[in-house]
Amino acid sequence: MSQSSRWRTRGLAILAGLLFALAFPPFGLVAGFGAFVALVPMLIALEDTKRLRDAFSIGYLMMFVASLIATYWVGGWRGEGSVDPFLMIGGVALALVHPIFLVVPVLVYDAFRRRFGRIAALVALPVIWIGFEYWHSTGDLSFPWLSLYNTQTYNTAFIQFIEFTGSYGLSLVILLVNILVYLLLRQRQFVSPPVGEALKVSGFRGGVRKWIVAAIVMLIVLPYSYGLMVLAEGSLPIDNTTQRSITVTIVQPNINPWDKWSTGIEAVTDSMFRSTRTAIRAAGTEKPDLVLWPETAITYPVTLKWTQNQLSNVYGFVSSIGAAVLTGIPDREEYINGVDAIPRDAKKSKDPMLFYRDWNSSMLFYIGLDGRPTYERYHKQKLVPFGEHVPFVDWFPILGDWFQWGVGLGSWNSGEGYDVLRLPLSRAGRTAPDTAKLCTMICYESVYPSYVRKFVANGAEVIGIITNDGWYGKSSGPYQHNRYAILRAVENRRWVIRSANTGISSVIDDKGHILEDRPLFTSTSITRRILLDGQQTLYTQLGDYIAVPCEWALAAMIVLLVGMRFASHKNRRES
Repeated sequence: MSQSSRWRTRGLAILAGLLFALAFPPFGLVAGFGAFVALVPMLIALEDTKRLRDAFSIGYLMMFVASLIATYWVGGWRGEGSVDPFLMIGGVALALVHPIFLVVPVLVYDAFRRRFGRIAALVALPVIWIGFEYWHSTGDLSFPWLSLYNTQTYNTAFIQFIEFTGSYGLSLVILLVNILVYLLLRQRQFVSPPVGEALKVSGFRGGVRKWIVAAIVMLIVLPYSYGLMVLAEGSLPIDNTTQRSITVTIVQPNINPWDKWSTGIEAVTDSMFRSTRTAIRAAGTEKPDLVLWPETAITYPVTLKWTQNQLSNVYGFVSSIGAAVLTGIPDREEYINGVDAIPRDAKKSKDPMLFYRDWNSSMLFYIGLDGRPTYERYHKQKLVPFGEHVPFVDWFPILGDWFQWGVGLGSWNSGEGYDVLRLPLSRAGRTAPDTAKLCTMICYESVYPSYVRKFVANGAEVIGIITNDGWYGKSSGPYQHNRYAILRAVENRRWVIRSANTGISSVIDDKGHILEDRPLFTSTSITRRILLDGQQTLYTQLGDYIAVPCEWALAAMIVLLVGMRFASHKNRRES
């Protein structure tokens, strides 16, 4: 490859990275359209590659630029107050290492192109890309933040069809448009003049170009047509006499995420009590059934034998406000060596006789219809790599001692199951006791479509999200995190209630409209009535019927390509 060709391919890779990165929030609707052409420069740059290392260079440069712009905030460079070296190291590592993962579909496409030809590779590209997106949402190193579907959160009308396909269907449409635009630009390379003339004579009016344009228009118009039809139905006021609903008060306390772990545990909880009473007073006559607090709003476990006084304080507060409280909280179980069965994933404490497990959790505290105080809990399962859980620590326990973050995070255990939280309801006007079924996604669990779907399939009628994005200041991160929840609402046709410690807290309806939100770094609240819906979308029922086959097909392609490469080397040696 000549020097001029190298600069050309680098320029195309950088352009692809820019278009890709700027399509993500918070750059808005117009920038989001860039996703529909972001892969075109990459495909052009890959046309003349002769070696896999050239494709790696192009893909890595594209994804490095994209990661740098879209996820720069992971380093906490714009955090309020303290700036943590651990976050900075993590941000640099993500910018350098994450593109190595993201380059996988680029490498597979290029290897497929050189082995089977460009047309076959373009046909395979949607399978390759979607298979990778799904694979990248599984395992200890999963981080699906830069999936293609996340670029369209401002495009409310366009995304309505994902109730049938899930978000991977959205990625599919974006990929198909990219491929067709590329074919439109490179038509002459695929269709020779004689063939083009023959196609015209055969009835292809205007030749291949018009048919490609028609396909692009169809891929854009059909989703918009359906989406506009859905949105035209509007959102009617909730009728409490005919529709199942609850009133929720969302508290955004705006507590410094660094300071709260060094503040007395009672002081943080008392602060939450005060913020909640202020929020309820501000709501006036709208009495809440449920109060939603953010992630780790309570900073200590309350279910241990030696924390029963703190548990009683929480129950006393719940009783005093007449509403349930759903909060983020650490949970912990302790085991005495020689007395209790020690779970395999239990950790040793400083006391050699004491083992423990702890989880980043949510707990629903309420006074039952029989007057007895009760709690239900959920343990977070999608743990942030290195921030909350050391990847592969189950195989290499010593890694858990190397990575510790001194702000209540570092080595949580992973939860299990998809059980929903159940809140008994009894209000005037109800003919019989009712139960609201909730799920609570903690922090970035809400960016996993497949994971959230399992809770809705298991009966969740509303999606709760609790998070603490204060580490990242007024950066893109909190805006991205909030807007990604729109996709979960539309996929499952569920209302989303979101409490973020420092913002952005919000209420999102089942069509993806953000009905209310609160700005970053303000102490505030939202009180609103939300619908409880038990109906399930096609996506909720069937799951990832697009992505799972693509993942298996991607695995088969990789095995095939690796096998053919080894066979080729063997034949060369023998000859």
